[in-house]
Amino acid sequence: MKRLLTFLRRSDRAATDPILVIAAIAVSLVLLVGGSFAVAGMINNGKDLNAKGDLDKAATAESAYSADATSSVTYIPYLSGSASAGLNYNLAATGGSTAGTALEKADVGFTPTAGDKLAVATDAGGTTYAIFSKSQTGKVFYRLAGSSTIYQLTGSSGAWVIGAGTNTVAATSAAVNTLLTNAGF
Repeated sequence: MKRLLTFLRRSDRAATDPILVIAAIAVSLVLLVGGSFAVAGMINNGKDLNAKGDLDKAATAESAYSADATSSVTYIPYLSGSASAGLNYNLAATGGSTAGTALEKADVGFTPTAGDKLAVATDAGGTTYAIFSKSQTGKVFYRLAGSSTIYQLTGSSGAWVIGAGTNTVAATSAAVNTLLTNAGF
Protein backbone atom coordinates (compact mmCIF):
# COMPACT_ATOMS: atom_id res chain seq x y z
CA MET A 1 0.00 0.00 0.00
CA LYS A 2 2.84 2.32 0.84
CA ARG A 3 4.30 1.68 -2.58
CA LEU A 4 1.01 2.57 -4.30
CA LEU A 5 0.72 5.90 -2.49
CA THR A 6 4.32 6.75 -3.33
CA PHE A 7 3.67 5.91 -6.99
CA LEU A 8 0.56 8.07 -7.10
CA ARG A 9 2.36 11.03 -5.55
CA ARG A 10 5.21 10.81 -8.04
CA SER A 11 3.08 10.31 -11.13
CA ASP A 12 0.67 13.22 -10.49
CA ARG A 13 2.79 16.22 -11.45
CA ALA A 14 -0.07 18.36 -12.81
CA ALA A 15 0.74 17.46 -16.35
CA THR A 16 -1.69 19.00 -18.85
CA ASP A 17 -2.98 17.30 -21.90
CA PRO A 18 -2.27 19.48 -24.97
CA ILE A 19 -5.55 18.38 -26.57
CA LEU A 20 -7.49 19.69 -23.57
CA VAL A 21 -5.63 23.00 -23.68
CA ILE A 22 -6.37 23.44 -27.39
CA ALA A 23 -10.03 22.54 -26.82
CA ALA A 24 -10.30 25.03 -23.96
CA ILE A 25 -8.80 27.80 -26.12
CA ALA A 26 -11.15 26.95 -29.00
CA VAL A 27 -14.22 27.01 -26.75
CA SER A 28 -13.09 30.34 -25.26
CA LEU A 29 -12.68 31.89 -28.72
CA VAL A 30 -16.11 30.67 -29.84
CA LEU A 31 -17.71 32.15 -26.74
CA LEU A 32 -15.81 35.42 -27.17
CA VAL A 33 -16.83 35.83 -30.82
CA GLY A 34 -20.42 34.80 -30.12
CA GLY A 35 -20.60 37.24 -27.22
CA SER A 36 -19.33 40.07 -29.42
CA PHE A 37 -22.12 39.52 -31.93
CA ALA A 38 -24.70 39.27 -29.16
CA VAL A 39 -23.58 42.58 -27.64
CA ALA A 40 -23.70 44.34 -31.03
CA GLY A 41 -27.20 42.97 -31.61
CA MET A 42 -28.35 44.17 -28.20
CA ILE A 43 -26.98 47.67 -28.85
CA ASN A 44 -28.74 47.88 -32.23
CA ASN A 45 -31.96 46.59 -30.69
CA GLY A 46 -31.71 49.31 -28.03
CA LYS A 47 -31.28 51.98 -30.72
CA ASP A 48 -34.37 50.72 -32.54
CA LEU A 49 -36.37 50.66 -29.30
CA ASN A 50 -35.37 54.30 -28.66
CA ALA A 51 -36.68 55.28 -32.11
CA LYS A 52 -39.94 53.43 -31.44
CA GLY A 53 -40.18 55.14 -28.05
CA ASP A 54 -39.88 58.51 -29.80
CA LEU A 55 -42.94 57.57 -31.87
CA ASP A 56 -44.91 56.97 -28.68
CA LYS A 57 -43.72 60.24 -27.12
CA ALA A 58 -44.69 62.22 -30.21
CA ALA A 59 -48.12 60.53 -30.32
CA THR A 60 -48.67 61.46 -26.66
CA ALA A 61 -47.65 65.05 -27.35
CA GLU A 62 -49.97 65.19 -30.38
CA SER A 63 -52.86 63.85 -28.27
CA ALA A 64 -52.22 66.46 -25.59
CA TYR A 65 -52.05 69.21 -28.23
CA SER A 66 -55.29 67.94 -29.76
CA ALA A 67 -57.05 67.98 -26.39
CA ASP A 68 -56.08 71.63 -25.87
CA ALA A 69 -56.57 72.77 -29.48
CA THR A 70 -58.82 75.82 -29.80
CA SER A 71 -58.71 75.97 -33.59
CA SER A 72 -59.61 73.60 -36.39
CA VAL A 73 -55.95 72.46 -36.49
CA THR A 74 -55.97 69.38 -34.28
CA TYR A 75 -52.40 68.18 -34.88
CA ILE A 76 -49.22 70.06 -35.74
CA PRO A 77 -46.23 68.97 -37.82
CA TYR A 78 -42.86 68.51 -36.19
CA LEU A 79 -39.30 67.95 -37.34
CA SER A 80 -36.50 67.18 -34.89
CA GLY A 81 -33.77 69.78 -35.06
CA SER A 82 -36.10 72.44 -36.46
CA ALA A 83 -36.35 75.72 -34.57
CA SER A 84 -39.19 76.86 -36.80
CA ALA A 85 -42.50 77.66 -35.13
CA GLY A 86 -44.21 77.26 -38.50
CA LEU A 87 -43.60 74.06 -40.39
CA ASN A 88 -44.95 73.09 -43.78
CA TYR A 89 -47.67 70.49 -43.92
CA ASN A 90 -46.32 67.13 -45.00
CA LEU A 91 -42.83 68.57 -44.35
CA ALA A 92 -42.70 69.39 -48.04
CA ALA A 93 -41.61 72.55 -49.78
CA THR A 94 -45.11 72.89 -51.19
CA GLY A 95 -48.33 72.99 -49.25
CA GLY A 96 -49.61 75.24 -46.53
CA SER A 97 -47.87 75.92 -43.28
CA THR A 98 -49.10 76.17 -39.75
CA ALA A 99 -48.02 78.63 -37.13
CA GLY A 100 -47.84 77.20 -33.68
CA THR A 101 -45.71 76.05 -30.88
CA ALA A 102 -43.12 73.51 -31.87
CA LEU A 103 -44.30 70.17 -30.58
CA GLU A 104 -41.48 69.74 -28.06
CA LYS A 105 -42.56 73.01 -26.42
CA ALA A 106 -46.25 72.13 -26.29
CA ASP A 107 -48.05 71.34 -23.04
CA VAL A 108 -46.79 67.77 -23.10
CA GLY A 109 -43.40 68.18 -24.72
CA PHE A 110 -40.58 65.74 -25.22
CA THR A 111 -37.02 65.53 -26.43
CA PRO A 112 -36.28 62.97 -29.13
CA THR A 113 -33.42 60.56 -28.55
CA ALA A 114 -30.07 62.10 -29.45
CA GLY A 115 -28.97 61.00 -32.91
CA ASP A 116 -32.44 59.89 -34.02
CA LYS A 117 -34.54 61.82 -36.52
CA LEU A 118 -38.22 62.39 -35.90
CA ALA A 119 -40.85 63.91 -38.17
CA VAL A 120 -44.58 64.38 -37.69
CA ALA A 121 -46.45 65.05 -40.93
CA THR A 122 -50.03 66.28 -40.92
CA ASP A 123 -52.59 66.65 -43.63
CA ALA A 124 -53.45 70.16 -44.85
CA GLY A 125 -56.20 70.59 -42.26
CA GLY A 126 -54.22 69.23 -39.34
CA THR A 127 -56.83 66.53 -38.76
CA THR A 128 -54.57 63.47 -39.00
CA TYR A 129 -50.87 62.71 -38.76
CA ALA A 130 -48.12 60.21 -39.48
CA ILE A 131 -45.00 60.08 -37.32
CA PHE A 132 -41.69 58.87 -38.75
CA SER A 133 -38.63 58.04 -36.68
CA LYS A 134 -35.21 57.10 -38.04
CA SER A 135 -33.10 55.01 -35.69
CA GLN A 136 -29.33 55.34 -35.48
CA THR A 137 -29.22 51.89 -37.13
CA GLY A 138 -30.77 53.43 -40.27
CA LYS A 139 -34.18 51.76 -39.89
CA VAL A 140 -37.24 53.99 -40.26
CA PHE A 141 -40.35 53.31 -38.22
CA TYR A 142 -43.74 55.01 -38.46
CA ARG A 143 -47.01 55.27 -36.62
CA LEU A 144 -50.32 56.74 -37.77
CA ALA A 145 -53.00 58.75 -35.98
CA GLY A 146 -55.58 56.60 -34.27
CA SER A 147 -53.35 53.55 -33.97
CA SER A 148 -50.60 52.42 -31.64
CA THR A 149 -49.21 49.97 -34.20
CA ILE A 150 -45.63 50.68 -35.22
CA TYR A 151 -44.59 49.77 -38.76
CA GLN A 152 -41.15 49.64 -40.35
CA LEU A 153 -40.45 51.12 -43.76
CA THR A 154 -38.53 48.86 -46.09
CA GLY A 155 -35.95 50.00 -48.58
CA SER A 156 -33.43 52.77 -48.12
CA SER A 157 -33.11 56.52 -48.42
CA GLY A 158 -34.92 57.73 -51.52
CA ALA A 159 -36.46 54.30 -52.12
CA TRP A 160 -38.61 53.75 -49.01
CA VAL A 161 -41.63 51.51 -49.46
CA ILE A 162 -44.64 51.98 -47.19
CA GLY A 163 -45.85 48.51 -46.34
CA ALA A 164 -48.89 48.90 -44.13
CA GLY A 165 -51.19 51.38 -42.50
CA THR A 166 -52.01 54.14 -44.95
CA ASN A 167 -53.85 57.37 -44.32
CA THR A 168 -54.32 60.70 -46.06
CA VAL A 169 -50.93 62.02 -44.93
CA ALA A 170 -48.71 59.56 -46.72
CA ALA A 171 -50.71 57.05 -48.70
CA THR A 172 -48.11 56.11 -51.29
CA SER A 173 -44.44 55.22 -51.30
CA ALA A 174 -43.73 58.22 -53.57
CA ALA A 175 -45.33 60.57 -51.03
CA VAL A 176 -43.30 58.98 -48.23
CA ASN A 177 -40.06 59.39 -50.19
CA THR A 178 -40.79 63.06 -50.86
CA LEU A 179 -41.71 63.63 -47.24
CA LEU A 180 -38.64 61.86 -45.80
CA THR A 181 -36.26 63.44 -48.31
CA ASN A 182 -37.51 66.90 -47.36
CA ALA A 183 -37.21 65.95 -43.68
CA GLY A 184 -33.57 64.96 -44.19
CA PHE A 185 -34.01 61.25 -43.67
